[in-house]
Amino acid sequence: MEVEILRERLHEYINAADEQHLSAIYVLVEDNIPSSCNDKYDEATLNMFYQRRDNHLKGTSKSYSVDEAMNIVRSHKK
Repeated sequence: MEVEILRERLHEYINAADEQHLSAIYVLVEDNIPSSCNDKYDEATLNMFYQRRDNHLKGTSKSYSVDEAMNIVRSHKK
């Protein structure tokens, strides 16, 4: 069976599987899951993200529209 077909069938099964079957599958593959999939942000980084979000929602930080952001990126690319 082709890899793409296997992936598709596994995705379909995982999306429909109950908790018991998902746990069993996870036990089978957990040792092969790359550590990059398990990386989490440390407390300081999370706090920084939350603070930036709060500042954005309060309107106390500078925000840009998509067009403004693209213009900034393009101007630095030259």
